[in-house]
Amino acid sequence: MTTEEFKNTVIPFSRKLYPMLFRILKNEEETRDALQDLMVKLWDKRNDLVRCNNQTAYIITMAKNHSFDLLKKKRPSRIGENEEHKILNLASEDSGLEAKEKFEHVRSAIEALPEKYREVIRLRDIDGFEFDEISEMTGYEVPYIRVILSRARQKVKEEVEKKYDYDQSGKFARQIL
Repeated sequence: MTTEEFKNTVIPFSRKLYPMLFRILKNEEETRDALQDLMVKLWDKRNDLVRCNNQTAYIITMAKNHSFDLLKKKRPSRIGENEEHKILNLASEDSGLEAKEKFEHVRSAIEALPEKYREVIRLRDIDGFEFDEISEMTGYEVPYIRVILSRARQKVKEEVEKKYDYDQSGKFARQIL
């Protein structure tokens, strides 16, 4: 793989990988460093990448593994650290505290989903991957991914509406889903 081919095929993935890495690492500086390290690793493995049948899945798997490795290395230092969970970038009319509570409830509803539902909703709604890319990553067919995503959204919506049914007939749930 030439430098030009690498720039055209691999570097554009950085925009899609950043949200996924940030969700795992929860630190902007670490995420940027991890993304840069990942690009160097991918450059070193560019010959393997050329021979790979599914480059997208290879790159995403490598990114996930790299970020999990970084988390494992620093796990003891993360204990007790105050982490802010921000799932979606939504404009909210609520006060900051109320909005944080709602986002935390959505996050916990997503965390409570079965693994395949959780993975698909994260990849599509949080990380912004296309259905074809999710299909390559998970091995599921696109119609099945749509079904999983629909069911996952419905479960999250039901959980949010249980908590906030007093909030104008689930207005918040409809806004995020």
